[in-house]
Amino acid sequence: MLEPSYAARMQGILLPRMNAGRDAVPPSLREPHPTAYYDNSDSNRPQAGTTGFYEYYVDAYAKRTGGEVPIIPVIGSLSRYGYCSWGYEDLAGLIQAADRMGTTKGVVLEMNTPGGGVDGLKAAAEAVRQMSKPVVVWTPFCASAGYFLASQADEIIIEEQSVSEIGSIGVIMIYANQAKALEKAGIEVTIFRSEGSDKKAPLNGIEPLSEETTAEIQASLNEAKREFHGYVKRGRVGRLASDKWTSGEMFGYKAAIKEGLADRSGSLQTAVSRVLQLSKSR
Repeated sequence: MLEPSYAARMQGILLPRMNAGRDAVPPSLREPHPTAYYDNSDSNRPQAGTTGFYEYYVDAYAKRTGGEVPIIPVIGSLSRYGYCSWGYEDLAGLIQAADRMGTTKGVVLEMNTPGGGVDGLKAAAEAVRQMSKPVVVWTPFCASAGYFLASQADEIIIEEQSVSEIGSIGVIMIYANQAKALEKAGIEVTIFRSEGSDKKAPLNGIEPLSEETTAEIQASLNEAKREFHGYVKRGRVGRLASDKWTSGEMFGYKAAIKEGLADRSGSLQTAVSRVLQLSKSR
């Protein structure tokens, strides 16, 4: 569930840094992962632990919003344990921690993501949906697995700019057979399997895919798509204008609002204000 156009954007940012001999990702963007557990002696304060979760909470959340509305970043490619930002398990822990913080009114998910993997995604989406306090998403770009998460929030606010996009609601898998390239390079590959292990690692980039394997892959993708669509319909119930979103296309900010994929346009501060407004009715 990764939107290709985002990768093209990131290439323009990362390659110049790498070509200049610098780290692809600036050190300032490499956060320690949070510890999503509690000190039983104080249910309102997550235990600091070894990764400094509470200190991160104070620095990244409280200073920006006065502590009432934590802003949780969901940035870059997504996975269970994290690539560029928090993993799905981290996000679920952060959301649950914010829910139990006595001072919080709700949370803002600051999302700028092309999507990512399926593993762990459903559990993170459930954490968003089950939070007892308001959850508002603010995003300039939210695609695929990112929208799976966003769709479970109370509201989605998209940044009002020409390049803002939401969508890519579907599932894709890209498989590259490298056999011809290896043959051209003069590399001959032989694959050995133990007896009875004829179905081990059929997606190896060398052997052609069998009809059975192709059918299994298609069935898996179809099942993931059905789950994805089901979550979007549940999370955006009563707000979707049509089924146009099921095609997997991306929508600019005006079209996203028209189709019901987003609720309004606005700034990050707009999202914080909406959390405070929604909290009054909870």
